Amino acid sequence: MMKKNYALLIALLFVLTVAGCQREATSTVVISKLFDATSQSNNAIELYNNSDEEEDLSNYVLNFYTNGAAEVSKTIELTGTIPANDYYVISGNTTSNDAIIAASDFQYSEGSLPFNGNDAIELVKRNTVIDFMGYVGYDITFSQDLTLIRTGEKEDYTPTATYNEFNFIAYVPDLFFNIKNDQHAIKTVEQLLAGPQLEERYKSMPYVDEDNDSIGGGGAVVTTNTGIADGDTAYFSALNGYPGGSLRYFYLNTPEVNGGFVNAEPWGYVASKYNKEYLLVDHANKEIRIQSIPGYSLNEGYGRNLGLVWIEGALSQFLIISEGLTEDVGSTYNSYDLELTYQNVPYLTFFRFAEQRARENGWGLHGYPTNPDGEKAPDWNYQSNSLATNTPVWTPHLPLPWEA
Repeated sequence: MMKKNYALLIALLFVLTVAGCQREATSTVVISKLFDATSQSNNAIELYNNSDEEEDLSNYVLNFYTNGAAEVSKTIELTGTIPANDYYVISGNTTSNDAIIAASDFQYSEGSLPFNGNDAIELVKRNTVIDFMGYVGYDITFSQDLTLIRTGEKEDYTPTATYNEFNFIAYVPDLFFNIKNDQHAIKTVEQLLAGPQLEERYKSMPYVDEDNDSIGGGGAVVTTNTGIADGDTAYFSALNGYPGGSLRYFYLNTPEVNGGFVNAEPWGYVASKYNKEYLLVDHANKEIRIQSIPGYSLNEGYGRNLGLVWIEGALSQFLIISEGLTEDVGSTYNSYDLELTYQNVPYLTFFRFAEQRARENGWGLHGYPTNPDGEKAPDWNYQSNSLATNTPVWTPHLPLPWEA
């Protein structure tokens, strides 16, 4: 009986010890911004203390896992305190940016902060991971040349010990004027799911690059629709720099409909229906702009132009992605992605969040069979693996912006 009671006592002490450690390891300090700068010397990490009490940072370290390493490559022990409801900025001692220098509370004495876009970062308190960004053991780029800002209002920031890329908004790099403040315009998932708007600056930019007539200048010019091929190809008039003819919707690859060299695929006629009967319907009474891709080819093979299609101020690519009617847009930010932005957020960031919503809901290509509970293509016979109809019955999941 004594041995049994002793064993119970040990078990109880163990539970209390673990519980005590868990209480001690809780924290309201989060990684609020990650500045993966175009020059590594200007890399910086911003923390935010989401509480009404000052926090002693001598209990904290930052661990870095370099280039997909499975073990910690570098540790930085923090010092000082972070005030209640306030920020704390860590930078390298090689930074040349005045805003970072003025905002820094801690400078790493060994040079630039040791990350460059594919290096996992964890905030640790008393040997317990409090907040985490990136992928341990995998060389996956997630922040290269980007400013990552946590989603939501700062008073709602919550640290997470496992990384979810959709807890952060990818902004363009080097937004150092946003350090130690929450003045960035796009904060919430709801704002991202509303889609980008066309900034006025693009309306005055040239459609064709002024120094190279084979690449885009990024301008968004007014034109008119003359025909529709399918979910990601339509025809437009030669106006205001747009050369006229067919245009392939940049960023998209919707499923095929039957054609001379291709066979129909699930959701192909749905994507085509959406483009014809919802987006470009009554096109004569809508403002349509084609935007070229800055620094990228104006056309691809098959005699097709490349660009973005804006209808009544809404981006067709975003709407099509939102319905789950195209292949994955990917997560790699190219130079042109960083030039196509709304409120300093690349269009690609809006696309990725819209695609994630479609994936979570099992819409379109993110439905059956990848998601057994997701919707099935109404134009497809899954038993015979063949086209069921080229006139599917389907309605969008989301309201059109100009009808809201």
